Amino acid sequence: MASNLRDELASLRIERKKTARPVVDPDAARSPAKSPAPAQVASEAHSPRGAYRRRKGLGLRLLSLLIWLIPLGIAGGAGFVAYRQYDAVRSKPEVMIGVVQEMTLGEAEKLLSAKGYLKSRYQAMIGTRIAGRVQEMRVEERAKVQKGEILAVIEHHDMDAMLLQRKASLAKAEAELEEAKVDLWDKERQEQRLSRLLERQMVPQEEYDKALAARRAAAARIVATEASIQITKSNIQEIEATIKHQMFLYAPFDGTVVEKQGEVGEIISPMAMSSSLGRSAVVTIADLSSMDVEADIPEEQMYRVSVGQPAEISVTAVPSKRYRGRLRQVLPMGDRTRATVKVKVEILDPDEKLFPELAATVHFLPDEKTAQSEASMAYLYVPSEAVFQEDGHDCVWLLDRDNRVTRRRIEVANSSRGATRVESGLQADDKVILTPPRGLRDGEIVRESVR
Repeated sequence: MASNLRDELASLRIERKKTARPVVDPDAARSPAKSPAPAQVASEAHSPRGAYRRRKGLGLRLLSLLIWLIPLGIAGGAGFVAYRQYDAVRSKPEVMIGVVQEMTLGEAEKLLSAKGYLKSRYQAMIGTRIAGRVQEMRVEERAKVQKGEILAVIEHHDMDAMLLQRKASLAKAEAELEEAKVDLWDKERQEQRLSRLLERQMVPQEEYDKALAARRAAAARIVATEASIQITKSNIQEIEATIKHQMFLYAPFDGTVVEKQGEVGEIISPMAMSSSLGRSAVVTIADLSSMDVEADIPEEQMYRVSVGQPAEISVTAVPSKRYRGRLRQVLPMGDRTRATVKVKVEILDPDEKLFPELAATVHFLPDEKTAQSEASMAYLYVPSEAVFQEDGHDCVWLLDRDNRVTRRRIEVANSSRGATRVESGLQADDKVILTPPRGLRDGEIVRESVR
């Protein structure tokens, strides 16, 4: 291989355009007797055989270069793999991570937070006291209803027929009463005539006694007929009241239909325990202008709040708005299984976006100042332990996706309760290093501490 390399190096020559130098054969150079004449050398340089030799020499040089590059590439790859393994096993600074959050002033100044669900202070499931089939539905979901408005009608054809029968019986009883009054008038007239004749001893006592008994019987029949009329009227009133108050379902207060359980043709039963036996209610209405949040507060945190405590309420379904609230009631009953106490927080500024059973978070505030409208404005907050001073500037260590840290200057507005409000330099959901260790450098890789 060394001889071939020497031959190739010896064959390297610079060709000039104007003057063609003869190509010297190494073998011929070592053997003077075999050296060709200059004319012969020039002719071979321009011959096809000379061009073939040049191409062959170039290919050998490239092959030699590739042979040298192979071990160099292997050595470089091995070095890279070794560095990666060393970088993976070498010790990295262990740090705690914090997150930049977008919060309102109320969330930043909160005393404590509690999760719960929205409830309407006035909410009712409207059903019947007797079983029946829905004949007509007059409302839909989200419909606004007024107190006394008809919500649904239950079938009552049998009661209508019974009512007509009672009214006919009443008319008959009233006619019988008139007949009894006429009969009483006749019996009184006869009794009076026989009384005069008896005084003159023109009729026997027995006839007068019969007339007197007939008059009293006619009077008693009138009393009985009047009582029968009164009973019939009471029956009529009962049927009418049943139709009005049980067959027609009314709204008990002003509110909104939040759920419609029944449909036309369904059976409504007050004792229904499943859908196969019918439904127990037709609609559910709620007063959405009187909304509360029912939340649970740990027993050990109860001393922080009291009735009338201002609060800020965030509803999961309405992430762009914060509502003002006030602790309205603390239920005098604890839950010993969870060690919590249930409280009701009144929403002072409800709107049409709120309805029962939505998830909500209550942030109890220290005073009325933070409960004003400014409390709903959102700002960026970073944990205070992530901020440090350097050359008179506020800085934080920012963590990227590769766990590399970068020093970042920020502008701080104020600090309170472990959170620092940031005016510029950070974005929401950025990760920062809490209580950064000494000696941390830009671009250094760290690992997160497991708390």
